[in-house]
Amino acid sequence: MDCVAIDDIDCLDAAAQIGLFNLYNQLRDESQAFLLVSGAAAPVHLNMRQDLVTRLGWGLVYQVHELTEEEKIQAMKSHAADCGFDLSQEICLYLLRHGRRDLPSLMMTLDALDRYSLVNRRQITIPLLRELLQVAS
Repeated sequence: MDCVAIDDIDCLDAAAQIGLFNLYNQLRDESQAFLLVSGAAAPVHLNMRQDLVTRLGWGLVYQVHELTEEEKIQAMKSHAADCGFDLSQEICLYLLRHGRRDLPSLMMTLDALDRYSLVNRRQITIPLLRELLQVAS
C-alpha cells in the first residue's frame, strides 16, 4: 500500500490510539507508505496519548479552512480562465445559491457548463446554466 488515511483521530479510543501508534511505527520502519490523518485540531491540541501526539507532530501538520464565498468565486473564475472562458460574477453567485457549494462540485459543474455551451454553441448565461442544471437533475 502507498498510503493509509485515518479520519477523525480525535475520536479514537485508547485501544485504537495504541493501534495507530503501532501502525505509525510500522509504516516508518518497514515501508515507504504515507500516513494521512485528520482530526478536529492539530495533534498537540488533542486529548490523546502523548507518545502518539509526538509521533504525529513529527510530520507536516496543516490546518484547513473552508473557503469563503469570495474565495470560491475567485477559484471558479480562475478555473474558467484556465479552461479558456470568462465567467461572470452573476454565474458564480447563481451557482453558489442554487448548486452544491463544495469546490469539487462547483468545478465539475463549470466543466459541464463549458462542454454544454460548446455543444449547444451558446454563450454561458444564467438561462443556459439553468438548462444544464435541469438536464443534470
